[in-house]
Amino acid sequence: MTQMLTIDSPKNDRIKEIRKLQQKKYREQTGTFLLEGWHSLKEALHSDQATVLTILAIPAHWSTINTELAQSDVQSNVIELVTISQRVAEALRTTTTTDGYFAVLRLPQLDGPESDQLERPWLVLDHVQDPGNAGTMVRTADAAGFAGVVFSEGAIDPWNSKTIRSMQGSEFHLPVVTTADVAQWLQTKKAQGYRLLGTLVDQSATDIRQCHLDDPRYCLVMGNEAHGLTPSLATQMDMNLYLPIFGQAESLNVAIAAAVLMYQLQLQVKD
Repeated sequence: MTQMLTIDSPKNDRIKEIRKLQQKKYREQTGTFLLEGWHSLKEALHSDQATVLTILAIPAHWSTINTELAQSDVQSNVIELVTISQRVAEALRTTTTTDGYFAVLRLPQLDGPESDQLERPWLVLDHVQDPGNAGTMVRTADAAGFAGVVFSEGAIDPWNSKTIRSMQGSEFHLPVVTTADVAQWLQTKKAQGYRLLGTLVDQSATDIRQCHLDDPRYCLVMGNEAHGLTPSLATQMDMNLYLPIFGQAESLNVAIAAAVLMYQLQLQVKD
């Protein structure tokens, strides 16, 4: 087991560096991000999609953590362990209250292994801005059996603390990555045999009830909350879909719409 360190002061240089991970530029510079909360930490420890570098926790939690680290699927020998005071926990927290569990993890890379995901769909988020919406869509994609979720450049950072809370650990069940060129990424998937399905709040698009799939190789692209799908991406799609509105609401929340579409499409290909 790695030797335990103890840090009592929020002014400690190491804690100052970890706090910087609350900012996107430092996450990008270091290739790491800060995780908060026992549920998410436990999911990370048992996931082959996550690389936990450091665990920080208040003294009362180490019995629980050590029990988890003793599990056969946890690589505990490479994890740095740090006991922190409640004052340090308060300095690190990004929520109103904290349960005193934190971890530093390595950011995932887009070019990770996909060999077991070639026959499953992908969700693509084009300039989605709200962390709650983005996290909810990742969680739904996980539940619906999608291969992974790709965030476009200009979308909310998936490793924003609010997005992480909304993902509820699903980020460790499937790849969650950002690409600088989503159009090129989609063209690569199309060349692999994937069908590209966009979404528009526009009745000139195809009613979801008229879309029939029998192949799980497709990419579902959801657009920005206010402006929808980027026009250049919309023209790249094999088909643009819309959900009919039966009541008086102008539109659906993007996360709700994504959930309906993902399940509607998955129920088709899994019949």
